[in-house]
Amino acid sequence: MFLCGSDRPLLRWVAYALVANHAGGFFWGHVRIEGEVFDDSDVLKTSLIPRERFITVSPSELKRDEMAGNVALGGLMRSESDADQVRRFADFLRLPAQTQDLFSRLPQGGPSPVLVLSGGQRLTALYTRAEVGPTLHSILEFGGSMLMAWSDDPPSGRSEFDQVFHLKGHEPAKWRDAILNVEKGGSADPLRTGAELRLVEVPQVASVLTRVISSNQRDNSGQ
Repeated sequence: MFLCGSDRPLLRWVAYALVANHAGGFFWGHVRIEGEVFDDSDVLKTSLIPRERFITVSPSELKRDEMAGNVALGGLMRSESDADQVRRFADFLRLPAQTQDLFSRLPQGGPSPVLVLSGGQRLTALYTRAEVGPTLHSILEFGGSMLMAWSDDPPSGRSEFDQVFHLKGHEPAKWRDAILNVEKGGSADPLRTGAELRLVEVPQVASVLTRVISSNQRDNSGQ
């Protein structure tokens, strides 16, 4: 899933709402630049994201390792290993080390958690459009699913995602006035391709934000 919008705190609240009730839970990674300070209204400033499932990384830590994958592929292809298994192993080694570490912590049984990545726009220089598809394919193949939160103009590589949403709104407190445009979705309501919805018309988002943003506002006002 790809979610883009210009208001970073609101974008991250909506991302949280989309994964909050997922059966397998979620891991949240944030691509952080030096000196970045989160707004008081940001979900990343709350305790809603468990500390053990939250990690901040620099952009360079999420670079693909093409050399590791190519070396493995070249060496193993000369063995009698199954070709498909060799390819999968090479694809795994090309994933960023942080992503590989997350996979090592995924549960072996039951639903897998969603891998959320906010600040995704900071990876623009590290990923060509040709690399987006293979990276997403590897994540799915190894039992993961991804929600990318992108606070900048959407890149052309977003078409590789199964769902693409554009969020138009300003500040979390006014989330009810925000609009979600579905560039790429399904055929069923409400998140069908081409739909333009107020967030209050998206049940899985509205039910979470109605509860948690109001609670967060009360907590902040009491400080």
